Amino acid sequence: MSNGDPVRVPYAVVAVGAAVLIVAVEAVALRGHRALAPLLAAVPLTLTLALLIRSLVERARPTPEFGPEDYEIDNGPAEMLRRWRSRAQMLADRADGSRADWDRHLRPLLAKEFELSTGHRVAKDRRATAAAGLVQFGPELWPWVDPENSSPREQNERAPGRAALDEILRRLQEM
Repeated sequence: MSNGDPVRVPYAVVAVGAAVLIVAVEAVALRGHRALAPLLAAVPLTLTLALLIRSLVERARPTPEFGPEDYEIDNGPAEMLRRWRSRAQMLADRADGSRADWDRHLRPLLAKEFELSTGHRVAKDRRATAAAGLVQFGPELWPWVDPENSSPREQNERAPGRAALDEILRRLQEM
């Protein structure tokens, strides 16, 4: 225990001490030493006031927060940022992979972001979604975002690359 730590007294000790003090005051009063009664009554009052002041001072003093560090928490901000970076790096690497990687991992995410940005549901009005996609991304990039453009026959060809992904993300951000 350091000097700044408060002293914790068990309630039983306080209760026994108060009972002894009450018995002492009563004994003095019954024996006829009335001159000592105010002195005996002042002692607990003084102790109570001292404890009250000490308690108020301790509460007013700012307590340092000794919680776990960000890197020590399993789901803390540092861990979440590390996962986000890892996932972003993995997705960016898939942009340079094959069309199969793009279709399996990036196209669903990009299509969902586009759907959320426009407010259209792709399943409701396919033509309106395609028209909005062509306007937003142009004829070069829309085929890489279009959820209907996944092709199982062309799985070995190259994905458009990181530059195309950056441009698609930039245009999504502008929406």
